[in-house]
Amino acid sequence: MAAWMKRFIFNCRNSTSRITGELSHQEIKQAELKIVKMVQDEYFIHEVNRKKLNSLTTYKDGEGILRVKTKITYRKDSEDFKNPIILPSHHQVVERLIMTAHKKNSHAGLQMPLNILREHYWILNSRKTVRSVLSKCVICLRHAKRNVTTPYASLPENRIKDVAVFEIIGFDLAGPLYLKGGSKAWICIYTCAVFRAVHLELLSSLTTEAFLQSFRRFIARRGRPSIVYCDNGSNFIGASNYLKSVNWTEIAQFSSVRRIQ
Repeated sequence: MAAWMKRFIFNCRNSTSRITGELSHQEIKQAELKIVKMVQDEYFIHEVNRKKLNSLTTYKDGEGILRVKTKITYRKDSEDFKNPIILPSHHQVVERLIMTAHKKNSHAGLQMPLNILREHYWILNSRKTVRSVLSKCVICLRHAKRNVTTPYASLPENRIKDVAVFEIIGFDLAGPLYLKGGSKAWICIYTCAVFRAVHLELLSSLTTEAFLQSFRRFIARRGRPSIVYCDNGSNFIGASNYLKSVNWTEIAQFSSVRRIQ
């Protein structure tokens, strides 16, 4: 827009040599430098803002643009790359430059637009400024928004008691595992409800005797539990063909005699 305005002014002043057609690279560059000079004159006119340049080695080029002098002055490259133009950290033009670089690079994160802008401009407090501008990007905020999470439910009383390890347990069966020779085996998993410790026992079959032997081995190794939880066959229902022979009455009698709930 600024380049079109400069051409319009030029054509009004020079009616005999008017410029027509598309904007040239030189016209766009001159318009950018004009805007940059206006920003610098507006910001660095105050003494407080000029003090921010004390840590930099600065100079003015032939166009009156304030630049920072770097250590790569003798590099064969553009003047903007060797000696970037100084821009303030808080200005609408600077925010537009940052947002344009951000959108052109597919809404990249902090480092990408920062590196691209530093090829032409030296923005004061650049990292903080770029981060502040990117935090206002609506599209990035929309995609970075966290999903609604369900609040955690309180743990049951038996999960938070002061008890010994494996005093309150739950058990389940996993398998079958196919062994050499065509035989099968199952794993009985005992877990502590409080400390989440795990104890594994191997079952050669799904009979009542095999389970009780596994339970006796568990008690001999870990001690007698006071409470035992079981899903009462929710996953056993899918294996009902294997578990029809399990005598749960016998298991209940075995448990009640040993004061196991």
